[in-house]
Amino acid sequence: MKKTALALIMVFSLISLAHPSTVNAQIVHATPSFVYSPLTPRVGDVVSFDALWWEQYWNENHEPRTFTYSWNFGDGTFATGVTVNHTYAEPGTYAVCVTVDDNLGTGGSSEMEIEVREKTPVTVHISLSSDSVYTGQEITISGNLTYNGIGVPNAWIVLSSKTYIEDAIWNEIASVETDNYGKYSTVWEPLRGSYQIKATWMGNSTYPETSVSVNLGVKSFGDFITEFSSNSTITGLNFNASTRTLSFSAEGLSGTNGYVKITLEKDPEFDPEGISVFLDGKPIEYAIASTSQSWMLDIIYSHSVHHVVVYFNGEAIPKSFPTTLIAAVSVAVFTLAAAGLVIYLKKHRR
Repeated sequence: MKKTALALIMVFSLISLAHPSTVNAQIVHATPSFVYSPLTPRVGDVVSFDALWWEQYWNENHEPRTFTYSWNFGDGTFATGVTVNHTYAEPGTYAVCVTVDDNLGTGGSSEMEIEVREKTPVTVHISLSSDSVYTGQEITISGNLTYNGIGVPNAWIVLSSKTYIEDAIWNEIASVETDNYGKYSTVWEPLRGSYQIKATWMGNSTYPETSVSVNLGVKSFGDFITEFSSNSTITGLNFNASTRTLSFSAEGLSGTNGYVKITLEKDPEFDPEGISVFLDGKPIEYAIASTSQSWMLDIIYSHSVHHVVVYFNGEAIPKSFPTTLIAAVSVAVFTLAAAGLVIYLKKHRR
């Protein structure tokens, strides 16, 4: 009897281990957010609705999930997908709702009202040199203002930004005047964060205000690299914080010199003499200077199209002989060792 009771206790113990108690478990319901562009759409404009940035933020800061999206555009039409486009046929204010379901069987929804105005022949356009940069990098904001597709010269465009945080307000970046072809351009160095960048033409006595926006993500290098700047066009910038390896492509006008300036936190455990810089796979010289709080790394090169890799923890590429040479040496060493062993055994047999 005692053995039977003990066996039952062990069985129930194993069952409880295999199926842990969920009394205190909490499942967080994901409440989606979305952005849309243009911010002041007109009848006939293609309006883009995007929840991808929200999904990326959720999966980076919570337990990763797989989401499905259902959209209600408020005019009796629907769509599915993380990013969708829609065109409104009539002016008015529409309540756009997105609902998500996830692989845990939970979900949520959010709603936003957008105003669709009458179609106007005056349209403002905007584009960024990149939609994702690191802190310290500049971006070029450019676009044009058109009237029935023809550039409008000498018009003022107000550029502003807003972060994706609660109660955020629009902050002016610059006011720029269009050239003879209706084009405008400016350079901006944003801080870390997720932004909407908006271009606005204030309108006149004939046509109302019109604006358009795009999204921008600004990533951080972490605590090690505090500033990065260059006179080259930088693309493919990536920093691996675990290995402290920085890589990017740099391009500039042939016949001129390019530079990259990197400010590093003055970590007492960091050895600046261990830095290795490779330009198109070949090591190059660099300059390192010390200030009271930082290390200043300067890299100079002749402009072309280059791929640059900086190893802050020493050269990551192993200093080794070619594979074929290593194989040949290994075979030779093994052969000599085998021959020596044979000679040794023959001598001892005698």
